[in-house]
Amino acid sequence: MSIIKIVLTLFFSLFIINNVNAKIQIEKKFKMWESQFIKNGKDKICFAVSIPTKMSPKNLNRAESRIFITFRPNDGVSNEISITNGYPFGKKSKVNVNVGNAQFKFETKGKFAWLTNLDSELKMIKAMKKANKAQVIGSSSRGNKTKDTYSLIGFTDAYNSAKKNCKN
Repeated sequence: MSIIKIVLTLFFSLFIINNVNAKIQIEKKFKMWESQFIKNGKDKICFAVSIPTKMSPKNLNRAESRIFITFRPNDGVSNEISITNGYPFGKKSKVNVNVGNAQFKFETKGKFAWLTNLDSELKMIKAMKKANKAQVIGSSSRGNKTKDTYSLIGFTDAYNSAKKNCKN
């Protein structure tokens, strides 16, 4: 199954799960990050998640941005990084994420962006554990350029908590 199908399946599944008896629960807050999970029967999905501390341009009407690191043990998925900037991305556009001195290019489809391989995800997680902030730069389907800044204070604790919560 392609990465695009997996990501879309994940978010569609979250939508369905969220509307059928299950809801996202906060396990614990760690400064600017949270460890969250969804449980439906034996299925469990865990996240380390945060919202930006700064969004620009300020006058652009869009939904909230978020960055997720997801663990889905029933699907054999861990360390999956995805981003939503609160708008549909431009077709064939990339999202650039700067973490410390490291740069990462995310693929996009609809309102979501993700890295395409585990090696890149693990490199980004390692960089996030060392840095103070991450900058996410994207372009909407209307051509608006955005720059969201995320604090990484509390990231390592939220990441470790989500990973532990969904350990097989």
